[in-house]
Amino acid sequence: MNLRDLSVGLGKPVISGDLNTNITSVAYDSRKVQQGTIFVALRGTKVDGHDFISTAIQAGASAIVAAEAPPEDCTVAWVHVTDTRKALAIIAAEFYRKPAHHLSMGGITGTNGKTTIAFLVHHLMNKALLRCGLMGTVFYDMGDGQQVPATHTTPESLEIHEHLGRMCDNGCRAAIMEVSSHALDQERVYGIPFRASVFTNLTQDHLDYHETMEKYFEAKTKLFEMAVAQPKGQLIINTDDLWGKKLAIKFQSSERVVSYGFGATTDLRAANVRYDLTGTTFELLTAGREFLVRTPLIGDFNVYNTLAALGAARAMGANLREAITHLKTTPQVPGRLERITDETNRFQVFVDYAHTPDALANALRTIRMLRPRRIITVFGCGGDRDRTKRPLMAQAVQSGSDVCIVTSDNPRFEDPKQIIADAVRGFGRKNYVEIEDRMEAIRSAILNAQPGDIVLVAGKGHETYQEIKGVKHPFDDRRIVHGALMTRRKNMSEKVQMRIEAEQMREQQFQRPSQAEDDEDFGGPRRKWNE
Repeated sequence: MNLRDLSVGLGKPVISGDLNTNITSVAYDSRKVQQGTIFVALRGTKVDGHDFISTAIQAGASAIVAAEAPPEDCTVAWVHVTDTRKALAIIAAEFYRKPAHHLSMGGITGTNGKTTIAFLVHHLMNKALLRCGLMGTVFYDMGDGQQVPATHTTPESLEIHEHLGRMCDNGCRAAIMEVSSHALDQERVYGIPFRASVFTNLTQDHLDYHETMEKYFEAKTKLFEMAVAQPKGQLIINTDDLWGKKLAIKFQSSERVVSYGFGATTDLRAANVRYDLTGTTFELLTAGREFLVRTPLIGDFNVYNTLAALGAARAMGANLREAITHLKTTPQVPGRLERITDETNRFQVFVDYAHTPDALANALRTIRMLRPRRIITVFGCGGDRDRTKRPLMAQAVQSGSDVCIVTSDNPRFEDPKQIIADAVRGFGRKNYVEIEDRMEAIRSAILNAQPGDIVLVAGKGHETYQEIKGVKHPFDDRRIVHGALMTRRKNMSEKVQMRIEAEQMREQQFQRPSQAEDDEDFGGPRRKWNE
């Protein structure tokens, strides 16, 4: 492929050098440049790719794409554009032969729910025999049955088109992806023809990047501008959310909006919702028809997620009635209110990715509907992120929990003690303890749980690491929970065995055995909050 072919969609850039220059690869990282590479200089929040142009040329770059004019002594082809991020998206699409145009594309944005909806759509599309790729927070599925661990919720445009190209090669007919506000602001999905764009909700998050909620909302809006530009693009919007309602009003003249929620005027409406430990049942009302929906997911927020997934799958080519049938076999979403225990346990443990005040409130509200004896919540706040939401997270946890254990999340380069101190300011009463070590905090919650309790371990969900001082240490909340449960069972077995031996000794002495006291004591180390 030559430079002329790659630059065809760039509009009218100023190009110096030979347009017939052969291009064998595309890179925005100078360390990945080799002979025949076209290097695109991106300006990031911390690093400016323009500072590495000379390094790229020395490494063998055949062409440069930059937002600056070439130096007088430039020896390679140079493409001068106003926006190198858009340029990278266009060049990447051309280099991989526009794979998105051969797929039914779905994109999901919003503060909460993106991962669950992506998993649901992926499942429903595959069940509809429309092989579907997936790009999201947990992993990427290229349609070949293998799961690649995700590096970002939404990768850079070059990787996006590379992955979409692989999906096409593997026979995919559709692709669903989570689209973060950062990705939209940085034009990573620029030019992708979305047939379905989903808006979940908007609550406080990422203000360290966007600064204001209005700017956060404006970034999200880009996804819907892209969908409405497509002949068959549909906008699936949660209009129960205030920002969603604002978004729907913005695009109402397009007649492409499909609203969802509990509201009486929504296009996809849920009613008569019932919950239990094994899932949720509700009635779906749409276009004068009624369907009974059963999903293994729990809670009001998962009703929203299910409605969104049904709307997106339908827009992407699936049959609604068949999709509703296939919801029953939906697999558990990793780290999204994922139940680690089963019905045989005398108490339950859930692991959830909730790391915003709204997500925590939603998760705890759902758990409360299951009527537990007590809710014990383990949570922390991420370091090097929006500090203003930390006390708000503590408020949300305290409002929905009987016992709160505040601990570390991913402290990154911050002092965990300071992060915890920020969060503690949000507590209004003393029903919490501080345990800085996350493993100890989780173990304490499990070992002190009593029959009928529900333990929520929140914040990290599917993550398999804990980031401290720039190093990602192996850490999986689910593994820690399993380990604590095994310890508890072992302690219980030892306690029971001791009681059996004591009873046998009493019988040998012709004494009537006394009834075991404190049936609920499993021998775990008790903390003061459980006395």
